[in-house]
Amino acid sequence: MEKKIQDGKEGHRKRLQERYLTKGYKSLADYEIVEFLLFLLIPRKDTKSIAKELIGKFNSLKGIFEADEKELKNIKGLGDVSITYLKFLGDMYRYYYEENILKERENNPISIKTKNQLINYLRIDIGISKIEEFKVLFLNSNNEVLGIETLFQGTIDKSAVYPRKILERVLYYNARSIVFSHNHPSGNTTPSSKDIEITKMMKDFFKMVDVSILDHIIISKDSYFSFLEEGYI
Repeated sequence: MEKKIQDGKEGHRKRLQERYLTKGYKSLADYEIVEFLLFLLIPRKDTKSIAKELIGKFNSLKGIFEADEKELKNIKGLGDVSITYLKFLGDMYRYYYEENILKERENNPISIKTKNQLINYLRIDIGISKIEEFKVLFLNSNNEVLGIETLFQGTIDKSAVYPRKILERVLYYNARSIVFSHNHPSGNTTPSSKDIEITKMMKDFFKMVDVSILDHIIISKDSYFSFLEEGYI
C-alpha cells in the first residue's frame, strides 16, 4: 500500500515536471511552482499541501520569498534546509534586479530614467527590510549608474547620515549626480520632518561641490514617495 502511494507521488511529480519542460512555468499554478521547488528538496513527502499552505499564508511567490524566517518555521513540514533554500531564492531575486541595474556600462548602460526598474529594485532590496537603511546610487553625467551602496543603517536622522561619508563615495566613483533612498519599515512612506530636513541639508551641501541630487525616494514593500515627483527637489 505504501509503495502504491509512493508510486502515485512519483507519477504526480513526473507529470508536473513534464508539463513544466514542455509548456514552461506559466502552465503551472502558483502553488504548483512552490510544490515543484519543494519536491526537489523533500524527495519522499507530499509537498502539495505545504505549497498550498504557503500560498494561502503569504499570497504569492514574492510573499513567500520575502517572508520572515520565523514565519516560515510555523509552516508544518518545512525544515531548516527548505527554509534556507526559499530565503536563498529570494536573495537571488534581489540579485537579478541589482545585476540589471548595474550592467557594465560599456555593454548596456542603465539610465536612471528607467524609474520603474529602479523602484522595483529598491522595493525588493530595502523595501522589505525590518530596519531602516539609507542607500545611495552614484551616477555619471549621462545618468548611468556607477554604483549602489547602503551607507547607513538604523534610525535615519541628521545625526546618523554624514554628508562627508557620502562625498567620499562620490569622489570614489567620480559621480556627477546621486539618488538617495531609504525605507520605512512601518510601510508608511510619508516623509517625516527629519526626512525633509535631511534632504534639504544634503541638497545644500552637494550644491557647493557641484553634485546634483536627482531624487530622494522613500520606499516600502507596497509604495514609495519621490521627493522629485512631489516637488521637494
